[in-house]
Amino acid sequence: MSESKTKSSSEDVLVSEEDVREFFKSWKVACVDLNYAVSSEPNDIPYVVLGKDAYRGCEAHFFTIADKSLWIPELLPSGDIVLYYPIRDMRDHENLDSLMQRRAFAWELLIDAFEETFELLFLKARYKQDSTDVWAHQEKEDVISYEVPENMPIPIDKILKKVDRSIKDPILALNKVGFVTIESCSGMKKDHGGDAPFPAFVCLDDEYYHDVSAHLFTLAELAGWDPCWGAHGYDVFLYAVTDSEIEKEKAWIRLSEVAEQLGGELREYQKLTEPHQGYYFYRFRRERGLFSGCYCEKSRTLSGFVEELNKIDSEYYSDNKEK
Repeated sequence: MSESKTKSSSEDVLVSEEDVREFFKSWKVACVDLNYAVSSEPNDIPYVVLGKDAYRGCEAHFFTIADKSLWIPELLPSGDIVLYYPIRDMRDHENLDSLMQRRAFAWELLIDAFEETFELLFLKARYKQDSTDVWAHQEKEDVISYEVPENMPIPIDKILKKVDRSIKDPILALNKVGFVTIESCSGMKKDHGGDAPFPAFVCLDDEYYHDVSAHLFTLAELAGWDPCWGAHGYDVFLYAVTDSEIEKEKAWIRLSEVAEQLGGELREYQKLTEPHQGYYFYRFRRERGLFSGCYCEKSRTLSGFVEELNKIDSEYYSDNKEK
């Protein structure tokens, strides 16, 4: 529950509160708490809390779905996942009906993204077993670090210089959509003089943009690959789950096709999490625990969150005014 739960009087609701509840029930995902909030009250924030036990590794998928839909995902202390939509007016909607329609549309986008992802994940079961690692709660070990420029562009020729010939196209496809590769191996004998000393894998940068690691785990599992954390909890390795030459070729094609689709769906999110491009949205992702600091899981109540939103709004509009 939120600080105020006002019923919507809009007749243009695309997805009703009952539709949302029924959707998650149909996929056996526990809807722990729900504030529909398609209302005329700007401070009544739409959110849904989903159970962590939906299935193994669900957290990465829920984060990716939220990012595709431009909702804000967050892990609560219990491990449950909350997705919320903090937009109140953004100065581009002057009447309350527009805000109500925007929120109704936001719910539709979210549910559509869940449905598409769930259907693909249901199909991917034919490819492989459960992933080796789980994305959530991974802790990075302290190692000697150095600063590098954020999202530093990498020349395509440099990316492909040491890539096995048979996988240049899949590696190029990954990099074009923001899934930056570090090293790879086709795992195919034709690229290694008749020998295949390594499995088919690709290692990707887990910090190229904000929370890309969740997207990489989702990418792997949608494509039927096995995602694993790298040494010390840095970078993400994806392994093709097959020893067959023919199946490896198919796996690389499948990975690139899924990457192109997922990367396209995440393009707006990638732009909005650039610190100097989509500052408003970036702030919510950067300030981890913003929602959980105001939410009581025991009583399922939200308090003090509007004040936090006001602070972000004030800073955002002040920064824009100075530009």
